[in-house]
Amino acid sequence: MPCVRRASTTGSPAMAGCSPDSSPHDVGAPAGGDPEGTTRRPCKTIMWETRMNPMNRRRAMQALAGAVLLPAFARTASAKAYPDQPVKVINPFPPGGSSDVIVRAVTAKMSEFLGGSMYIQNLPGAGGTIGSDRAAKSPPDGYTLLLSNNASQAIAPSLYARLPYDPIKDFDHIGLIGTLPNVLLVGPAVKATNFQEFLAEAHQRSATPNPMAYGSGGNGSSLHLCGEYFRHLTGINALHIPFKGNAPALVALLGGETAFQFDNITTAIPQIRAGKVRALGVTGARRSSVLPDVPTMAELGYKDFVLGSWNGLSAPAGTPADIVDAVAKALTRALADPPVAAQLTQYGMQLPDFPPSGYRAFVESEIKRWGSLVRMTGAKLD
Repeated sequence: MPCVRRASTTGSPAMAGCSPDSSPHDVGAPAGGDPEGTTRRPCKTIMWETRMNPMNRRRAMQALAGAVLLPAFARTASAKAYPDQPVKVINPFPPGGSSDVIVRAVTAKMSEFLGGSMYIQNLPGAGGTIGSDRAAKSPPDGYTLLLSNNASQAIAPSLYARLPYDPIKDFDHIGLIGTLPNVLLVGPAVKATNFQEFLAEAHQRSATPNPMAYGSGGNGSSLHLCGEYFRHLTGINALHIPFKGNAPALVALLGGETAFQFDNITTAIPQIRAGKVRALGVTGARRSSVLPDVPTMAELGYKDFVLGSWNGLSAPAGTPADIVDAVAKALTRALADPPVAAQLTQYGMQLPDFPPSGYRAFVESEIKRWGSLVRMTGAKLD
């Protein structure tokens, strides 16, 4: 029988009489008239025809309040239980580089303090912007974090005309892990044994059709920008060759494909100690504790050449504040753990001297600093 609408006398909506397969727009009378004398009207015009009694009104309001509060309660409950599944940390650079070594050391200890496992997913490419974009567009539930760094957060905004994410608005920056000075390396293709000899050789090659080539871990990396800044300050002519990560760039240096490069101290130390490459200068404000005999670039006459890499942890914007706080506390405890701190220091990393809450302001200042450097050197994506 077609849907019949009657005035409700029990406080329930008149729509309760609709059958599931009735049309909500036009319910007509059966053929042959309306034997029951009941008026049929379109569903869309039916209104509540009687006043809800006080008891039903209170129940309805209680149900409505419960529906409104349920999502907030669920968010709070999930935050308190965090983490109840593995936490993924996206490293936007390849395995084997300094960032990979560092993040694995830190997250291994953070897992103990969080009470849940953390694992690394390497998503390299385009100067770290591919993995960073994936993280920015992930659900803000605390189960996807980003190993943020100066390449994808501070350099990319000035190098890429259409960056697919905003390094400030699209992330909740949790905390800095540390900073890492770079080191100027020369390989077997260079005869020089000290900086002054190297600079003279580079200038000599600059006047020929075959200038020196320098490698980096990719376009837009801090190593690329260090190389461009070095060219700018010294006036040498050098060809930039980008590689997919620091490790293959170092292989090219060892094989004589490139003449020099700036590298993170972490990945360079084994080759330096093995005598396969020579370290001529470090880009930190002071000499590195792991390379105490290597002068700073400032000591070599370039006082403003204080550049390096940094790594931190960030989350997609909108991640619950209590989850961000839990991760920040676990990071702080991990960095304060003596074995972890000793391991990072051994890699040449300098630990932060400010709390996690200062990381956002740090990123903002680095965007300005590296942006000025990009404009000064005229660095381009090769």
